[in-house]
Amino acid sequence: LQQADIGLVREALQERGVMQRLAPHLVELYPFLFPIYGGLAERAKLAAGLTLYDALALGSGAPRHSWLGADATRRLAPGLTMNGLDGAFVYRDAQTDDARMVVEVLRGAVAHGAVVVNRVAMREVTRHHGTVTGAMVEDTVTGETTSVDAPVVVAATGVWLERLVRPRTGQPRVRPAKGVHLFVPLDGFPADAAVYASTTRDRRLFFIVPWLGVAMLGTTDTPYDGDLASPETQASEVEYLLEATSRAFPSVALKSSDILSTQAGLRPLVSTETGDDRATRTLSREDRVWEAEPGVVAIAGGKLTTFRHMAQRVVDLVATRLVGPKATGPAVTRQRPLAGFARPMSGVEYTAWREGALAGVEAGRARTIRSMLVTRYGAHFRAIESLIDGDPSMGGPLSPNDPAVQSCRAEALFAIRHEQAVSISDVLARRLRVSLLTHDQGRAAACDVASMFASERGWTDGQRADALREYESDIAQFAVPGSPRTPIDKTPGWVAPVMGAGALTSAAVD
Repeated sequence: LQQADIGLVREALQERGVMQRLAPHLVELYPFLFPIYGGLAERAKLAAGLTLYDALALGSGAPRHSWLGADATRRLAPGLTMNGLDGAFVYRDAQTDDARMVVEVLRGAVAHGAVVVNRVAMREVTRHHGTVTGAMVEDTVTGETTSVDAPVVVAATGVWLERLVRPRTGQPRVRPAKGVHLFVPLDGFPADAAVYASTTRDRRLFFIVPWLGVAMLGTTDTPYDGDLASPETQASEVEYLLEATSRAFPSVALKSSDILSTQAGLRPLVSTETGDDRATRTLSREDRVWEAEPGVVAIAGGKLTTFRHMAQRVVDLVATRLVGPKATGPAVTRQRPLAGFARPMSGVEYTAWREGALAGVEAGRARTIRSMLVTRYGAHFRAIESLIDGDPSMGGPLSPNDPAVQSCRAEALFAIRHEQAVSISDVLARRLRVSLLTHDQGRAAACDVASMFASERGWTDGQRADALREYESDIAQFAVPGSPRTPIDKTPGWVAPVMGAGALTSAAVD
């Protein structure tokens, strides 16, 4: 709304409602608290914006915004600075576990006939006499390459788009924008509401959001021209967010040593102007779909919230190019639920379904596990429970020393067997988020996961040790800049290779 992208906000709110019905276990409406310290003028300005937001959200199922006085705000966010506080607006937005959402979309695609392959990279578009014939792809695990024949190639490669598609005059350009999040313990922050705060230096808004048992702080928004494969969090960015968070929640007294992990990512923002040097925070988050050349459809920009509608428009353009202008019909994905649900569900219907799924499970560890699995896997939860039924040790915590990590060992085994995980990072960073939620970035859990891979894939002790070292390299991106790190081979549970030993033997070392 700040950028006057009314159409984009409307689309995002409507798509949020669609995804609430298709994946109700993963898309949760959450109260967002917007404290007001600036008196009547700021309050009136924000009230007008939220009234427009409510109007755009009509039909999405979200309640209208409301106003809380200072005392009510203090009760909802007791650690929030009260100096000059008038009160706070509360509106509803949604949050999700994006890693689980991606996996569920891929599982749904496979169920409807798609071929999905992990660790395969598209290296180039292939052509014959100037006509697109498909793509050359590489298995990044084995290094083998092969060609895939296709009359139309979709380049949905984010910030890497211009490595595959050379922009032509008048076509959109990709502007990488870097965003950094910090993950810290939830202690001292609201557990049931997200809070808007502003940075001290440039008065930019950012969020403090309870997420998967921790607090997520961010994000930043700066232009980026470095290595696209490995953006890193800088010490100055950590200081920037810590300073702003401490200003909003002085009682927490947050320090760099409190940070569990950091994450830096890149947004593929779109600009249509050559040499555009505007601040990335002023660029629209609108997506663009276009035919970069005959036979190559490109997409860039956009938001996670609108991914389904973005994909719909891509497929419509591909169908038009393959069949003709009358090839498309109503989008069936608006009614295709994810995660094994039989039909789309309203919030009330999902609550009733969830209560039924938990019925008869006694309080204690079994109910805790069932509740967690239902929240994470929807109607697929029974597949993970069956692993625990076969081996009760699979119900144990994946990271016993980190209470915020609620994942059980069976989830890691399920990812290895059924979700195309081929590395420890695939499990702990891209399926279960353990790498972000623990002080050691999942090092202790990595040893357990490596043993599961060894059992499932026949890894030798040498392969297991190599995989753990690879994980050590992978998680360097999540570490706090300048913080000391415990080498993976000094982590409890590390298993060193044994000279001359059989494929599945090992020797534990301290």
